Amino acid sequence: MKRLLALCLAACAMSSTAAQAQLYKPTLTQEGNQWMITFHDDRSSIHARWATQGICFYFVGVNGTHEVYRWVSNTYPNWNGVAEKEGDQVFMYGDFWSERGHDGMEWELVTQVKDSRPEIGAGHWHEWVENTAFGSFWFFGNAHFERKGYCSINRQGATVKSISGESYDDDVGLQLSEQAMERYNTLEPPKDEKGRLLSPMGTTEQ
Repeated sequence: MKRLLALCLAACAMSSTAAQAQLYKPTLTQEGNQWMITFHDDRSSIHARWATQGICFYFVGVNGTHEVYRWVSNTYPNWNGVAEKEGDQVFMYGDFWSERGHDGMEWELVTQVKDSRPEIGAGHWHEWVENTAFGSFWFFGNAHFERKGYCSINRQGATVKSISGESYDDDVGLQLSEQAMERYNTLEPPKDEKGRLLSPMGTTEQ
């Protein structure tokens, strides 16, 4: 995961150091960088709802036609990763449990509302934990996203460059994501009634 992040950021630097592209609206951060993700069990006839987690997005650059973000959970400790967005499509990858566990999300923005209704997205979320054989694939299901304003660490009030009405600067996004990781890594990991660790999705440690 860390190697993937390094390659991703290097590509961003080559394509745009100040990240001043015409971004597709809405972005994942300008209208609020805090999102809630909820897992729904795809194998259940009622698509049973499992865990809901908070995610803070930080814009860090562009790679061709893609917007590139770092993301950090503000509800689950040491759960973070990278995301790329093209148009209304978003692809995310991240790690948890000291990089033993992994998540991937593929989703789309499905509303662009300007009143008090929430902005939402929908797609899929899969999660697995490594082992010495083929990898332990845990669950695959539906994901519901909902924008919830701003995380406590965000660009508002930060000194950033402004070009064509956009307030973006790669260094600021990188610095803010590092601050978020440091703050939220102190959270207590969730456990079930038997004291077993729960993953971000809400499954128990196997």
